Amino acid sequence: MNVWQVCKQIKYLLQQRKWENDATGSVVFNANSVNVTVGPMEQAFATMITPVALIRPGAATSDPTHDEEPNLIMQSLGVMLSVVVPGDEIGENTLLGAGRQSQTSSKGRGLLEVEEELDASISLLNSVNGLDVYNRAKSDAVAELVDENRYSAYREYTFEVLCTSERFYPSVTRMTAVDAAGAGDATITYLHAPIRFDITEARILRVSGATPTTNPTDGSATVVAAGGGALTLGIKTVTDSPTAGQFSYSIWQAYDETGNGTVDRYSDSAATATVTVT
Repeated sequence: MNVWQVCKQIKYLLQQRKWENDATGSVVFNANSVNVTVGPMEQAFATMITPVALIRPGAATSDPTHDEEPNLIMQSLGVMLSVVVPGDEIGENTLLGAGRQSQTSSKGRGLLEVEEELDASISLLNSVNGLDVYNRAKSDAVAELVDENRYSAYREYTFEVLCTSERFYPSVTRMTAVDAAGAGDATITYLHAPIRFDITEARILRVSGATPTTNPTDGSATVVAAGGGALTLGIKTVTDSPTAGQFSYSIWQAYDETGNGTVDRYSDSAATATVTVT
């Protein structure tokens, strides 16, 4: 991933995060309380529902180890967390929490509780997504008195990611195509690319013969699956009915990076397989 994709992915992970990773629980952050910005923190904290997370890109160094790959970048990133919990005059509630309504709610949660969920989300950034995380650090926790019995506490969490100057679009894996035993059908299985902010359903094309197409918009190929739309998780199984003969299948993971419901990009390469259908 490049820096733009990294920031989008961190925002996505934080917006998706639920308390204690409980699928039935509430999200940690309100949808509009996670933003990428280098603007004044005070204005953001004053207008958003707490807890608030501000993602702030910092300095970067090209190929910090060997100075030979200008496209390899060590990028510094920070996430500023802020919470407001009323009820005391010294600010303990904003750190430890108070008046919690449930185990799966953000109401009454302290800064040190929210940071656990931040750490868990950042840990999901790994080499499978195209980047590695290094050198995590935390600033001092700072509190400000909002009124006579309500403090706002905030803290910055910084880390570095090794990324690239170019965008990265991973492909599907574990693709197979097999004859469905005399029915004139082929059974195609594959595993979708890693989950991230822009992933959608894959595009599948079929051509006759032993040479698969390498073009996701090949007008001469038969469209088995158009791609796009909300992704369902897990191993995929698709049944195609080309009748008897030799056929080659190509699969590209499709990506909607603008969030407008259309496919903007396809994976950098296709997974391919050839099968003889009886």
